[in-house]
Amino acid sequence: MKSLVYSTLGLALAVGVLSGCSGSDGVPIVTPSGPTASADDQRTPQSDALTSDEAALISQAESEPIPAPLPDL
Repeated sequence: MKSLVYSTLGLALAVGVLSGCSGSDGVPIVTPSGPTASADDQRTPQSDALTSDEAALISQAESEPIPAPLPDL
């Protein structure tokens, strides 16, 4: 009885897997008509220099006192 259930489940699994492997995803292949930009071309250049807001946050953090460590309980 168990082998009949297992073989039926195995057959259903095999049919389900094979039906999904038809090889056609339905995605059309479109060739580009002109020059396309690569991912590097689309990125905006970022400067490593700090903005005035970032510099203000850093100076504020450096001016704050370091809190005393809490005793272990």
